[in-house]
Amino acid sequence: MPFGLKLRRTRRYNVLSKNCFVTRIRLLDSNVIECTLSVESTGQECLEAVAQRLELRETHYFGLWFLSKSQQDRWVELEKPLKKQLDKFANEPLLFFGVMFYVPSVSRLQQEVTRYVLPSVHSAVIE
Repeated sequence: MPFGLKLRRTRRYNVLSKNCFVTRIRLLDSNVIECTLSVESTGQECLEAVAQRLELRETHYFGLWFLSKSQQDRWVELEKPLKKQLDKFANEPLLFFGVMFYVPSVSRLQQEVTRYVLPSVHSAVIE
């Protein structure tokens, strides 16, 4: 360096980036959205963020799942921190939005969006 200056290399972290993470969610129509969450965010908060983007109010029929390190489908535990589940069990931070419960009659659904989404995804059920 000119003039004999020695600059020390340091790592600088943005505080926001330490407290947040980005996960991708594959929707039922195969589109992928990204969601920025706090490291303390629960699976329920992520599910609510997805439902808000889809303008879906009847979220109790849906859930999030991921592929485990052993390539098994695993439902996200909604009451637990999402990042811890993904770090411990998942290969990558990719979630799948899926149908957890079906209703016997579509007429029981109150919202038009839910009526559209539920009947069209018979292949999305994880057993």
